[in-house]
Amino acid sequence: DGGSLAGRRHGRIVCVYMPSANLRGSLATTAAALLAALAAALAAGRLRKGLQRATPTHTVNQESLPAAASASPASATTLRFTTALRGLNVTVLPNHNLLKHPADASHGYTIMLNSISPEWECLPQHSGINKAIAKGCIEDGSTTAVNDALQQAIAQFAEANGAGPTYGDVLVTPTYGALRADGFTAIAHALGADCSDRGKRYRVPLFEPTAPPTLAAVFAAYFRVLAHAGALAPPGGDVSEGATLGLVQISAGVFAADQPKCAEMFALAVRAWSEAVASESSALVRGVTMMCSEQESASIVAALKAAKAMSRDEAEAAVARVLFGEGSQCFLDRVPRAHTIGQKAKEQPPDDSDAPFAYPSLAPFSFATLLSREFLHFAPPASMLAKAA
Repeated sequence: DGGSLAGRRHGRIVCVYMPSANLRGSLATTAAALLAALAAALAAGRLRKGLQRATPTHTVNQESLPAAASASPASATTLRFTTALRGLNVTVLPNHNLLKHPADASHGYTIMLNSISPEWECLPQHSGINKAIAKGCIEDGSTTAVNDALQQAIAQFAEANGAGPTYGDVLVTPTYGALRADGFTAIAHALGADCSDRGKRYRVPLFEPTAPPTLAAVFAAYFRVLAHAGALAPPGGDVSEGATLGLVQISAGVFAADQPKCAEMFALAVRAWSEAVASESSALVRGVTMMCSEQESASIVAALKAAKAMSRDEAEAAVARVLFGEGSQCFLDRVPRAHTIGQKAKEQPPDDSDAPFAYPSLAPFSFATLLSREFLHFAPPASMLAKAA
């Protein structure tokens, strides 16, 4: 400004810039000064040290890098949710790549979550975790193996439910290629609430970062992921054979929902699942590992501790408030069909008054209603319903 160089710190990266007037007036002088300053910084080790200290703090999501893979491993925190004879270990594992097995086998998982985009596609030309999973599933030269399976799952979902999946829904596909060879068996593709306004899709007015419908959709997505994992568990209920699940956060990245509130929804979904499924049920999820940045781990651990400390009645009332607020109509009744890039490209605004699903049977609410076909959007196995709470 006014002929001087200026620097602006953005996160961990320092950007040096110069107004265009200076460029016209003294390019040679200022370029020499800039090079000299950079050389001095390198010689003093300041720039190198700054880069070494830098760690990713973004939330892993459908259009960001998967699971902060470039950061150094951080300490894991594990909490155990126990009901009757059953226990569920929930581990928060910062800075871990979802597509790699954790170094500690007790944090391992075979089912992984893909936080998918509203187009419900998983292809190598996409970005972030969609791209990483699609590339990991390339098999026999085919780059569309997992997406082909996903499109079949969409058709089956629509036939069973009368409409295609939308925000809060979950579809499951097998793994293929390198991911299957590495021992990962299934992918739960979940669509969270999209609160963003990025231009490529029409904005969803219903979804604000902390709005009740946003949180209800995030809770539903997490619970349905757990239910699908439970449905994939081998019959018999042997603890050693229970399903293990690796997660990334839903809606808290580029979808712009409030990350601490989304962490609360994850914790409530874990507590609700542990209460809803009968102790004798063979639909067992024995381990959940949540990937996140080191910064975000504190809010997730705090939310899990708060949910674990609740009495059963307190937890049930907390979930009821997420789904219903103070009224009798479920917030999920208002969730619209997914907004897509294609709609924006064709200048065809979606009709958000046409909500695809309603949930009249959820009230009066109890944990058991979460295991209904109406809520899950798939028919749970009989073992999941045996003596359900």
